Amino acid sequence: MPHAKAIAGVCVLDVATGETVFAHQADKAMIPASTMKVFTLAAGILELGPSFTFDTMLGTDGSNVYIIGSGDPGFGDPVLAKALNQSVTSVFERWADVLIQRGMTTIQGDIVIDASIFDQQTIHPAWEKSDLGKWYAAPVSGLNINDNCLDITIRPAASGSPALVNIIPDNALAQIINKCRSGGKGKAILHHPPGTWDYRISGRCKKRWPFGPVAFPDPAALTADAFRAVLQKKGIEFAGQLVHQHMRQDDGQLSPEVFVLDIHQTSMADILSRIGKNSQNLFAECLLKRLGVERSMRNGLGYASGSWKSGSQAVQEILKRTGVNTAGLIVSDGSGLSRKNRCSARQLADTLMRLHQQSVGELVWQSLAVPGETGSLRKRMKKLKTVLRGKTGTMRGISALSGYVDTKSGRRLSFGMIFNGYKSSSTPYKAIQDRICKLLANSR
Repeated sequence: MPHAKAIAGVCVLDVATGETVFAHQADKAMIPASTMKVFTLAAGILELGPSFTFDTMLGTDGSNVYIIGSGDPGFGDPVLAKALNQSVTSVFERWADVLIQRGMTTIQGDIVIDASIFDQQTIHPAWEKSDLGKWYAAPVSGLNINDNCLDITIRPAASGSPALVNIIPDNALAQIINKCRSGGKGKAILHHPPGTWDYRISGRCKKRWPFGPVAFPDPAALTADAFRAVLQKKGIEFAGQLVHQHMRQDDGQLSPEVFVLDIHQTSMADILSRIGKNSQNLFAECLLKRLGVERSMRNGLGYASGSWKSGSQAVQEILKRTGVNTAGLIVSDGSGLSRKNRCSARQLADTLMRLHQQSVGELVWQSLAVPGETGSLRKRMKKLKTVLRGKTGTMRGISALSGYVDTKSGRRLSFGMIFNGYKSSSTPYKAIQDRICKLLANSR
């Protein structure tokens, strides 16, 4: 049952005409949770374009080997890798083969990593402390791998002996403190103090047990060390250091001594899908910070590092330039994890309406969750899978939904619905959202 103190904002627009079909407190600034990603997604596709790619480069100067980041959240992403029947380190295996083909079976110098495309603030200051260390609040870096998380799995050995531990991606950085014993009663527990490299496993292990992904505090170092581990398995000798170094010039071009050997690319379509369908926070934050880089270049500030501040300014400017009334809109982060974000239901519906009216409209439709099938709507509104696409948002006391719905009369509508301030379960508010969507779909 809905809570007495809950407040709601709802707006429904005809995407062809801009007509307001329905409005209830439509202009009230509210906390949007993950529907904040609608603005990040919109700004990204409008500013960078559908053909944009995040490019992560492997290079050399004949002695050192370079990994130069572009802020790509899809590098070693497990979902994208699985779709290609690959592992999260498949790109490193390919790069190792590239080095071998060039006769570089021994790296004489260092592995140099450049994550400087983004600033060094990897954790947003407004994220709640209780979220830190969790996969959905993973650090944001110019070099990322496996969503900047470790996948830790244990399985039993001989009874009473320590459980066997496997980590993906393989690395020598994580400090595994294994107090978990095989057999016996009880369950296995993983404890990770946020910001540390310590992963403490205790309890009992009676069968193979995969813990959920848990954040790693230094994504760039993890990327480099995972590469080192693959090189070692491939028989490439390396006795140097893992070194951080800025390898780009003020215009964004690489230093002339670096020869590019290979480039890994992640498409804009994949970025948008992981944001819209799966609500993957890291992807949204990386896209926002990358927009900050583009803003700096456009304003003649040189190749400045992308930040939450510059990215937020970019989103505001792009939306305003597109015609969205941004009064009251607060862009604290790109994913909606910050409770300092504010938007209205009308701003959500209006942004989606304006995207539909441009050439990118179909790509945006394809990027959102499908009811009963994919992403965050896979368990909701199954009968509307052909006529509705949406982006959900859920946090404590917050439930939101925004997207498109096609009516029986042939109209396409954009909508935004936000509920704030309730104390109970989000279930009643999701039910209201679903009912509104069904009414709209059946309207003539």
